[in-house]
Amino acid sequence: MLDGKIAVVTGASRGLGLAVTKKLLKQGAKVVMVARTADALERACADLKEDSNLLTVAGDVSSESTAEAVFERARERFGRVDILVNNAGLALLQSINDTTLDQWNQQFAVHVTGPFLMCRQAVKNMISDKIAGRIVNVSSITGETGASMACAYAASKAGLLGFTRALAKEVAPHGITVNSICPGAMDTDMFQKDTIDVIARRFNTDRETLFKRTLAMIPLKRLLDPSEVAELVVFLCQGTAGGITGQTYSITCGFDIH
Repeated sequence: MLDGKIAVVTGASRGLGLAVTKKLLKQGAKVVMVARTADALERACADLKEDSNLLTVAGDVSSESTAEAVFERARERFGRVDILVNNAGLALLQSINDTTLDQWNQQFAVHVTGPFLMCRQAVKNMISDKIAGRIVNVSSITGETGASMACAYAASKAGLLGFTRALAKEVAPHGITVNSICPGAMDTDMFQKDTIDVIARRFNTDRETLFKRTLAMIPLKRLLDPSEVAELVVFLCQGTAGGITGQTYSITCGFDIH
């Protein structure tokens, strides 16, 4: 259980981030939900009914001022931060010849710079408060395997894995653990709308046929439910996972079996 723990979750307004938020609340934690827009956060909170245990902060995770504001407001409201889950993500399906420098930089801003800024604030606060904190970075199986039409996305997600391992070594003397997870295809808007729908339109392919082909490549023949991925995230946030750090966990319904 995570009774009384204070968690910050980025990309918390939908998909995996919202699923993680719900699991953390169920475990007794208080959660600071971070997402790009206040409207998205308001919609996400509509059915949570946990006002006393929730704080929402709208902002761009790749902004230094956002990272500072998140932890300042968290400490004002709850007194400290014990857990950080870097989940904010941005899909991009683009051939390398069509990928602009702005798109490349945006992928790294969201998937690498954002976690760096959030981790820097988290570590500073955890060390000063003498908290053996937990940090979980959400990468992607694409960061390990690569994928056609995903050079920028894959490179940024791979960068997050390297950052995770380096930070884990740096903060281990303080009892802080840092781990990453690499999910495969999840049943989220990011996958359904920003991946399957985009590919179907771009290649003028029947969506349902494309979706069936995608499932056929997955040994378990299904998509992940965000709630089952959230279980792995929450496990790594618990005290019983205190001996695990610098590790990467894949959860892909078997997609990455070699």
